[in-house]
Amino acid sequence: MGLMVYPAAFMANTFAMMLVMIGLSLFGKPELAADFGLIHGATVALFFSFSGNARSLILAESGEVGATGILRLRLLMLPPLGILAFILCIGVVGSGWIFVLLLVVRRATEWLAEIFLSEQELRHQGPAALQFLLVQAGLSLLLLLALLDGGVLATPVTMLWALSPLLACLNQGLLGSAPRRDVPLFSSIRLLLPHFGSTAVIGVSVYVFRLFILLVAGKEIAGDLFSAFALGGILGAVFSQALGPTLVRHEQRAVNQGRLLKIFNLTLKLVLLAGVALVAGVWSQPHLLDWTQKSQLFWLAVGCSLVGGVVMVFAQRIRLRILQDEVGGDVFGSDILANILLVACIPFMFYGLGVNAMALLYLLGASLSWLFYASERRGFLPLYRSGWFGQRHLLMFIVVAIFLPVFFQLQGGLFTDRSSNFSSDGILALLPIPVSVLVCYLGMVLLGGYSRARLALLTLFFVFVGMLLTSILLGLDATGEGRQKLILLIQYILPMFALVLGQQYGAYEEALTLVARAAMMVLLVVLPLQLLVTLLNGDAPLSPSAYFFSIYQHLQYVPLLFAAAFVLGLFSLWGHASTDRWLSLLTFLMGVYVVLSWSVMACLLFALGVIGFVIQKVIWGRNLVSVLGIPVLGICGALLGTLYVHSVWQAGAMTFPAAAADLPMQFLEGWAAYLERWKFYVDGIFSTWTNALLGHVKPLERGLYPSALNYYLDFAYNFGLLGLLPLMLLTLYTLLTVFRAWRNLSENSPAMGLALVVTFMLMLDSSFKVGLRQPYSGIIMFFFWGLLLAVIPQPSVRTSPAS
Repeated sequence: MGLMVYPAAFMANTFAMMLVMIGLSLFGKPELAADFGLIHGATVALFFSFSGNARSLILAESGEVGATGILRLRLLMLPPLGILAFILCIGVVGSGWIFVLLLVVRRATEWLAEIFLSEQELRHQGPAALQFLLVQAGLSLLLLLALLDGGVLATPVTMLWALSPLLACLNQGLLGSAPRRDVPLFSSIRLLLPHFGSTAVIGVSVYVFRLFILLVAGKEIAGDLFSAFALGGILGAVFSQALGPTLVRHEQRAVNQGRLLKIFNLTLKLVLLAGVALVAGVWSQPHLLDWTQKSQLFWLAVGCSLVGGVVMVFAQRIRLRILQDEVGGDVFGSDILANILLVACIPFMFYGLGVNAMALLYLLGASLSWLFYASERRGFLPLYRSGWFGQRHLLMFIVVAIFLPVFFQLQGGLFTDRSSNFSSDGILALLPIPVSVLVCYLGMVLLGGYSRARLALLTLFFVFVGMLLTSILLGLDATGEGRQKLILLIQYILPMFALVLGQQYGAYEEALTLVARAAMMVLLVVLPLQLLVTLLNGDAPLSPSAYFFSIYQHLQYVPLLFAAAFVLGLFSLWGHASTDRWLSLLTFLMGVYVVLSWSVMACLLFALGVIGFVIQKVIWGRNLVSVLGIPVLGICGALLGTLYVHSVWQAGAMTFPAAAADLPMQFLEGWAAYLERWKFYVDGIFSTWTNALLGHVKPLERGLYPSALNYYLDFAYNFGLLGLLPLMLLTLYTLLTVFRAWRNLSENSPAMGLALVVTFMLMLDSSFKVGLRQPYSGIIMFFFWGLLLAVIPQPSVRTSPAS
């Protein structure tokens, strides 16, 4: 049981302020407790964001970064973080600036004490840790008594308590070694950056998680949920912050933990049974615990959170093993993906499943954490090596499911509406959601290895933080405007997950060939069905129905995606008897399809793709006659489509519903109105420097302008140039990299096709539409983008013969 002294000392350091706050609340000082709570919340979020998994890294003894380097970095960051924490707290606390200053000093000394306590555990200095535990327990009790008394001793005792964490564990040798020049500062920063990102996204997401629940559910429900999550999730919190690092360290060093581990495992089983029993009892007997003056939702949330606490322990165990691995590891990718995805689930659960579904949020968060931590290193794909569930088939399945334009509704199931002007009217339950949304996230977990997608993860992180920062600086209140702004943020951020999936996928050999084959399979199934229904119904333009299902936004965004899939397939698979016949058929069908879709962008990409394909083949030695059949078939298909449209028009059966316009010139009366829309958004962006940097508090009404008809203007109007900056930097990096590597790409036909598609989407399509923020089109476009980022360094490795 000697091992318990280290986590107990760490708990005394971490939870002392919170325990004093609880004591003040219980013994009649709620106002003072509220001040403690506000300062505790602000300082914990701020300092935790820059904690960088320090304890686990020190205990890991990997040699890459140690206590000295971390301490030096913290000493440098302490003044600006302390000043920022004081500024954040002084405006919202009414107990005086001295009180605020002392509590900020307390949190700062706790932050430094983490390093010294971790070093004590590493050096097996049990008596020193026990002394720290006793000092903190005694002084915290003394402070509580002094504050309850309210006498003259309150301030000096608070000052002593604030300085005590550092005074009780200060190591003069470690402190003296930190400022030495032989400690590589920049090397420490470089190694700690992924860990800073990991803890920062957790700190930010905790804030957004609570804020979002407050905005969608209201104060009363949010208060019950926060209390329930804290009560039920205490086991997970204690394990991750105190007990876990010690257990994992001794577990990895094959140290016999004896009775401690047995007691802990028994506790897990009892907590799991208690959670299941509580949920079952409250669900079957809704009034069972009415005598507690708490709602059924509260107790459901407590029960689910108890179960979630057990799941979180297993998740944190995996996380800590990765951090304490001798080879060194980080969980930057897992923490980003799990936490942002959890925040994104809140509106779907509240509006789609009802308020009682909110009780599942902590359990959902724990489950997401386990999935992403478990797949951090290699994913789950290596578990499937042969048969129908072999790696190659699963990789193909991921792309097929992403491209397949099948949609479902939370109310109504499979989307089968055959009208061309379907609208959900802003009702989430009626919004057609593509299957590709689910497949994208499952695919990320299946592939794992998030370090391979570092560039995509960094972009996702900075875009999320930038959008959130601009929204907070503008002010997010509990009105409908704040709720709309966060929902819009999620609408922008969710498709960006596919950027990570694309970079993961591109790391596999033959990635482009597999993507091209899967895309061709989808086109060969969907195009004939959709064209057949259109012809049988005598429709013009294209019908949204593919007989078994309907395609949402079938004219606005889907035609360009199908044209992109065709271009990639043409560049990647042409030249082999097994695929040439199918590509020839597909070329003819695509010619008919792009004409019937009335999509100028799809027609342009189709034409550029065919012309570029012919030029590339001729330049690199192919006979012109051997590839001339492709443009001929495309022209024949386009002519046939034109003749069909002409016949329908002459028959008087042709209509142009408003939703049928792909390029908005058809209902904005030409370029004048189109440019007028752009001018409106540009004027709105640059009306003030605040709007330019941070965007607008309230999104525009859908009835006025649904979008800017330009992704970049739309983004900047809502979240400012500051929020858009990370994405623009990635765009410029991508275009510059393609330009520099153009000769190498042009020698490799599949890579050239992908570069052509992504460049067209980023430069042309996104300048005329907002496809990158739509679920179906955004996921496919970001997937292509991530794939290109992975392929550019070594294009030849990512392709193979099509046969």
